[in-house]
Formats: sequence, structure tokens, C-alpha cells
Amino acid sequence: MIKIIPLVLISTLLFGCAGVGTKKQLDPVLLSNAEVIAGKRQVLLGDFRVTFITFDKSSAKSESPMFSSDSGYARSTLRAKLVGVPDSVMQSLTDSAYQDFVAKLKANGYTLADGSVLAANGEWQKLDTEPSPKKIGSSFKAITGGSQESTTFAPSGKSLIKLNIAKAMPYQVYSAANEVGLPVLNVNYTVHFVYFGSETDYKANTYTDIKGAEYSAEVSAGQGIQVVPGSGLDLIMGVTSTFNDPNAKVSIGAPVVVPGPFGRSNDATSGFQKAANTFSAVVGMVSGGASSAKDIDITADPDVYAANAKKALLEANQRLTSALAAAK
Repeated sequence: MIKIIPLVLISTLLFGCAGVGTKKQLDPVLLSNAEVIAGKRQVLLGDFRVTFITFDKSSAKSESPMFSSDSGYARSTLRAKLVGVPDSVMQSLTDSAYQDFVAKLKANGYTLADGSVLAANGEWQKLDTEPSPKKIGSSFKAITGGSQESTTFAPSGKSLIKLNIAKAMPYQVYSAANEVGLPVLNVNYTVHFVYFGSETDYKANTYTDIKGAEYSAEVSAGQGIQVVPGSGLDLIMGVTSTFNDPNAKVSIGAPVVVPGPFGRSNDATSGFQKAANTFSAVVGMVSGGASSAKDIDITADPDVYAANAKKALLEANQRLTSALAAAK
């Protein structure tokens, strides 16, 4: 049975936490190789992108201790899908974040060099680009339950640099920065619509085997917009070598969270999945283990989603630009 627990609306942003429902303290901003930022007051803006997660899942498994002869287990999976936020809203959020980032950068003492300097560079011209928005869907969804899905936007009128196989900026970006002699800032944010944790809208957990042993594998999910850890900017000056790294990174440590509901959560578990859950429980009486999965759709009020996402993105901009200013 699905239990719905209303979330308490909190009007302020949360800082210094690993996520809603967690207690581990993390730094709001993480700096890598910060000393190279000193004195770099004139910069170029390269790639700016915002990725919006539209589908995600989390799983948990409970089983007997390592040295126990009991092979019982319970596995639970919760899948969440964002519904009702059109591309136009996400594009508008990306444009607002870009404009605010530029304004905050200038307010913190930075000067933006003319982008034509990069456009005319031979190495920069070798870069492959992709049209915006770029959508990534699930593979083997019918079999595996799907992987994370997202849509990535560049500011209006701009394209996305095609990342390399490791999802990092390609070599030409580093070569171009070295040749033009100015730092190139590449900014990326990932905006998530749900968190998996202890404060919950939806919960899935227990299984009892034929011997009466109970296993609890709990997965929970709650609505809340966040700019996730790892989002941030790279300040690129040149190619890294064994003895020299001229580049710096400023990233979000603790997520920027705007908690609270922005839409309506509905149980979207299909009849097929419910039948599979029942079958697994029946077979589990013999095999000693069972798996279950639930699906939820979060149908957003696009205005509320946009307001919360914008608040999180602007705060992320504040963190990054303030950290740059402090390091220079």
C-alpha cells in the first residue's frame, strides 16, 4: 500500500546538507586548484548548459548477514517521472540563469572578453556542436525499468559543445584557451525534481518469507527542486600535463535545495508491474527473496516548478561567482 505523507513547505533555501532528509554536512562550494584563479579578471564564456532531469529511479536491497545460511532478501525500486513542464519553461529558466550568471560575474569584478576571440580561433572551430535542447532517454526501459532521462539546454540562440566519451570538454577547448591566452569558463548545472530520502511522498519496503523472516528494503521519494552536487564551472587556461595543471574548477558541494511540492504526485504503477510484484512475492515464498517496483508521476504546476527552479539556479550562480571573487 502506498502511504502519502504531506511535505512541510519551507520558504528558504537549504545549505550545508547532503540533501533533503540527510544529516551529513557538506561544503556549499568546492574549489579545485583555486590558486590559478588569482589575477584572472578577464575571461571568456565558452559553454553554458542546464540539464533538467525528467526521470530517475532509486533501489534498495536488504539481505541476510554475510555469514548467515539464510539467502532471503527484499529488493525495492521506486521510479519517478516529471510531467507537465514544457521545453519552453526549461528554455526560459536556462536563459534567466545565463543572464544572471553574466550579471553576477561582472558584479564580482570580472570583465567578459569579446566572444569573437574564441570564434576566430582555429582550435575552437574544430569543436563539434549539438543543437539545443538535447534529450537523453532510457535504454532497455521495458527490461531494466529505465535509466535517468534528461533534457539539456543552451541559452537561446546558442548550441552545445559536444562532450567527449567521458562527458568532459574535448581537447580543443583546452588548446583554444591556451592559444587565446584568456581563461574560458564553461558552466554546467543539473536540476533535479525529486529526492530519494527519508522525508517522503511515496514509500516501498517490506517482504516476509515463508520462515517468517522479515526483510525491509525501503525506497522513498519526495518533491523538491535542487541543483545537484557536481554542478559548477571549469576555468580552463590550457592543456594539463604531468607537472602542470593550469585549470581550476568551482563546483556545488551541498546541493542547492528548494524543498516542497510543486505539483501532484500520482501512483503510475502499471497493471503489468503490479502483477510482476505479486508474482515475485509468490515465487519468493520458495526462493526466499522478492523484488517489487513502484512508479510515480509528478505532474507539475509549471509556474511553481519554474519559480522554485529559478530560485535554486540563481543561488547556484551566487555561490559560484562569490567563490570566484574570493579566490581572485
